[in-house]
Amino acid sequence: MVRLKNKQIGLSILSAFMFGMYISNSHAASATFDPATGVVDMPVVEVLNGASSAFFHAQLKIEGGVLKLSLASPIPAAKGQERVVFDSATRALHVPSIVVGANEFYAKLQLAPGTSNFSVVQLASNSFQGCPSFATAGPVEGSCILSGEYNQDITLTKNTQWIISGGVFIGGDNANGATLTINPGTKIFGQQGADFLWIRRGSKIMAEGTPDHPIVMSGPSQQAAGEWGGLVLSGNAPVNGCNAGVALCEVPFEAVTSEFYGGNNPEDNSGLIKYTQILFAGFAVRPNEELNGLTLNGVGSGTIIAFVHVHEGLDDGVEMFGGTVGMKHLVLTNIGDDSLDWGSGWTGKAQFVLIKQAADDGDRGIEADNNEVNNDIAPRAKPMLSNITMIGAPVATQGILLRRGTGANIWNTVITGFPDCISIDGEATFLNAGAPGNLTGELTMVNSFISCGSNFLDGPGATFTVADWFTSQSGNSQEEPLLNGFLPASGSPLTLGGAPVNDAFFDNVDYVGAFRDADDNWTEEWTFDF
Repeated sequence: MVRLKNKQIGLSILSAFMFGMYISNSHAASATFDPATGVVDMPVVEVLNGASSAFFHAQLKIEGGVLKLSLASPIPAAKGQERVVFDSATRALHVPSIVVGANEFYAKLQLAPGTSNFSVVQLASNSFQGCPSFATAGPVEGSCILSGEYNQDITLTKNTQWIISGGVFIGGDNANGATLTINPGTKIFGQQGADFLWIRRGSKIMAEGTPDHPIVMSGPSQQAAGEWGGLVLSGNAPVNGCNAGVALCEVPFEAVTSEFYGGNNPEDNSGLIKYTQILFAGFAVRPNEELNGLTLNGVGSGTIIAFVHVHEGLDDGVEMFGGTVGMKHLVLTNIGDDSLDWGSGWTGKAQFVLIKQAADDGDRGIEADNNEVNNDIAPRAKPMLSNITMIGAPVATQGILLRRGTGANIWNTVITGFPDCISIDGEATFLNAGAPGNLTGELTMVNSFISCGSNFLDGPGATFTVADWFTSQSGNSQEEPLLNGFLPASGSPLTLGGAPVNDAFFDNVDYVGAFRDADDNWTEEWTFDF
């Protein structure tokens, strides 16, 4: 049985339940309490399970300081309104609004594994309470400024407009590790370009938004790409770029060379990012060195990244420099350079990715390298990718460019609207792949559909044609995918053209692209309007 270990928080939440939540005022509480029965009633609870969800009328009962689930009755879907959200993956219950008299609070509860018991881990006021000791007062009421390096755990709440001033670093480099917690609905703004948020090696970000209260990181006016820097995570997972025989490969980041990443821990954990928007990023921190919306430097597979929208980035949307991190449910829109980019030996995974370019800007949907200097250096980049929908524009370059010795295993992907769909470039890349009819398994693409101005482009160093490589593999097709916007239209061949990936990271699907059918729009509600 799990009890309320933090007595101060426990008493606060119990007081809220017993003395305030049933009081009616102008706020619509997400839950109410009946002191006669000890029952906490939550009329609408959304239970998340990946991109799907179910809705319940649920109740918790307080018994001896323990909150136990006593009722979970299914109800019709109730999106588009504030609600309690339970995330099955993290076992966190987010209660956005507890009304106590004239005050309103957010509460986070945690379900103990294998039980129906919840413990309270956080209770935060929904009204501005002044800036905490780790921040300074901002230019307007309700704003606080973050700056410099933080070597202690800090929490950002939705009752404050948080402003990033310059480079904000969480922890030292594998020293003084700290955790940055960001509550659902919290908004964080860069103020003048070279402002960025950096999670160093040995520290964590715990940014857990919800569909109805996503976390937002953006620029001051939210009008144009490059208004602020972006979000950077550096981890201790393997990367390439060091001399042969080096026991621990650590490399400096190209834009901020004083910062290092990489290590020997493939399962390294840099935290969690869910239901988060990263908007209008990409400011150049020095000449010709822009940051990406989300930069992942040597980030390990213990890190969870899901339901992240990067929009209007001046440089790349998401870029991996080595590491093993996996991602699910990404939305990358109106990106100025490459929507998804990797190098330095990334061997991670990604599933359910929407890439949609702007009509007047953008380079490639995917730009893939192993290593620019030494194309064959180990560990060789070889991610596993499935269920990508890539929609280009005439101003773009290619859908996918595979070059500089990269490997990749690609399933269930649709590419359309680019001048060229697929290009392979560089002798090292071709040799790593093998030859059509006798592929090595290092560079493959199956059950995928392409339809571009020109489907294939053979780059320098070709030892076979990209067309022969594509058509020699199973389930591939060169036909119109029949999309309605980014969703499959009625009669689309994508809905039955897929195949499952034999890897535990991937959801088992039988369709091509990021969406099962016209009713599977998992981008709704939590994304920025694109």
